[in-house]
Amino acid sequence: MGLKVLLADIDREWLGSTKKELVAGGYDAEFVENGKEVQLSLYNNEFFAVVLNFSLENYSLFQVLTFIKRSVTTPLTVIVVVDEGISDEDLDIERLKKVGVTEVIYKKDGYLQLREALEGHLSLGEVVKSLKTRDGVTDEVDVSEDDTKFTSIKIAEFVAGKNVLFDVFVRLSSGKYVKILHAGDPFSRERINKYKEKKVEFLYFLTTDRKKYVQYQSYITKKMVSSNKIPIALKEQLLKNTAEKFVEDLYSRGVKPQIIAQGKEICETVYSMIEKEKGLFKLLRDLDCLDPNAFNHCYAVTLFAGAIIKQFEWQSKATIETTSLACMFHDIGKLQLPEGLIDKHPKSFNEDQYSTYMRHCEDGAKMIEGNRLISNSVQQIILQHHECYDGSGFPRGIKGNKILTLANIVRLSDDFVRLVEEKQCKPVVALKALLQEGDLVKRYNSSIVENFIKVFVDPANISKSTAIPVNSRIVKKR
Repeated sequence: MGLKVLLADIDREWLGSTKKELVAGGYDAEFVENGKEVQLSLYNNEFFAVVLNFSLENYSLFQVLTFIKRSVTTPLTVIVVVDEGISDEDLDIERLKKVGVTEVIYKKDGYLQLREALEGHLSLGEVVKSLKTRDGVTDEVDVSEDDTKFTSIKIAEFVAGKNVLFDVFVRLSSGKYVKILHAGDPFSRERINKYKEKKVEFLYFLTTDRKKYVQYQSYITKKMVSSNKIPIALKEQLLKNTAEKFVEDLYSRGVKPQIIAQGKEICETVYSMIEKEKGLFKLLRDLDCLDPNAFNHCYAVTLFAGAIIKQFEWQSKATIETTSLACMFHDIGKLQLPEGLIDKHPKSFNEDQYSTYMRHCEDGAKMIEGNRLISNSVQQIILQHHECYDGSGFPRGIKGNKILTLANIVRLSDDFVRLVEEKQCKPVVALKALLQEGDLVKRYNSSIVENFIKVFVDPANISKSTAIPVNSRIVKKR
């Protein structure tokens, strides 16, 4: 039996078609036509979610929400569906959230938006519970679909449980795919190996299933990182895959409570690896050249920032996890940039474009402002992640101790990862290049530079030709 969902709407046609879709998707759905029947159903049954039309009759939406707040003691996802013709003023989304509404969707956007809203609040256990499993493996099926609807993963890095949580595809050509694994089927290693032998490099899944992928990857990665038998390189690869797809989901869906919760879980795993892995310094020295896409970049900044914090005596689980979350979110303000600027390198901007680009720190901080699930420290790191210790940064040009130490750590990590990406070199090579640029090193507090070096090498071995800050204590005066 799938998770129970209650639908409430005066439109019987919509109720019938939506119930049919939900049942096909593995849910146990039932519907009522007014607010009074909603309250009666909630009183007599437990539901995973309730989907309420904004214009409920015979007990209004707000009367029903008040009843839920006072009388429903089990966790309940509350989704409000809005018909066309409802004004933003009438809607008042902030008021709805204050009285317990989890999400607001629009009927005109169709069933897929409702499905995404429901799945966004499923735990991994609930995803598995709602999955319609089969005893045998379903035949492969040819599919014609727009390429923009898919997300890719390297075939060599794909992992699955006993049953496949989502459909998995191989791309034949533009718009042409073959579904090789079906959601609910037993996992078939034979099919994966068949395509490996054909030199297929990537598998694909629908972007609407990305959250399920991140959930399962996060679960597997957490278990792997806690094991002493798994090589650190494999742990790092799993963590990278999980973090990349998480950031991709964040950039696609925005800052939502379920995404924040997922991010915090990933940051706990980042902390676990940084805390427990004695061989981390060697992995960071030899890390393969980084892919300069936004999702890989955020992950790499997270990993190096955490490694720097680990060198400080005041480091703690809270500081590493807080900074890790800020790193995952640090460039989210770029989503406010004009489309032509998002993927361009700042060095190619003209003066007006660069002025626009400099707003992304403040835009990012505003995007999470007032979010109760994100601490003020995370917001301040995002705001200050382009400030420099010598005052040459932006958006406010503050300097010295006016900049949060954690924000300055993120600044160094961000600059360093960019250097690795641009030079396509090993991190240890980029470290030497960074230390030879005096103007660059002035951007950071000397103690941060010192502890960054400790991630890679014994500071005593640093040569006199490097640009260690003049107030540094790590190179003995001669």
